[in-house]
Amino acid sequence: MFKKLIPESETGEVSSRKATRLPSSIIRNQEPTPIGPSMHFSGHIRGNDDLIVHGHVEGTVDLGDGLLMVTRDGKVDADVSARVITIEGQASGKLQATEQIIVRRSGRVRGSISAPRIALDFGCAFSGSIDTDTAEEATPASRDDKIADFKSAISSSSGVPARSTMGKSSQR
Repeated sequence: MFKKLIPESETGEVSSRKATRLPSSIIRNQEPTPIGPSMHFSGHIRGNDDLIVHGHVEGTVDLGDGLLMVTRDGKVDADVSARVITIEGQASGKLQATEQIIVRRSGRVRGSISAPRIALDFGCAFSGSIDTDTAEEATPASRDDKIADFKSAISSSSGVPARSTMGKSSQR
């Protein structure tokens, strides 16, 4: 809807391409490596850098301590291992994260996902298995993360947004 202007160089030139926003809590102090929308990669990707997929990736992806983000137009048909995996587009295969996996509202996932913390946004599509019993412990969640996860779990289990009943008398 809105496009963010991004400075391209020291000359002050700007680009009107859409900026891909990564959560500041998980991105590192380096630019992620992009796979463009017209790219189709088939094979094995290995490294510790962050990777943003706008195109299509098939095979295996091993990012170690890196982050994988699949954008709305991106597609990954691969076994993936990374610190954090965020899916806004399509993913199929075995997804393993040492910290967390997030499937956004626009995300579509088929396969198995395994991480100490997993978040499925309301409206996403998921078919497969989930495993949160991993050998490695994740970074402890903050109080706000725990509250958000709890509210999300309550509202998604009944299909109705959670409402507080504190202070209300029982009507029997």
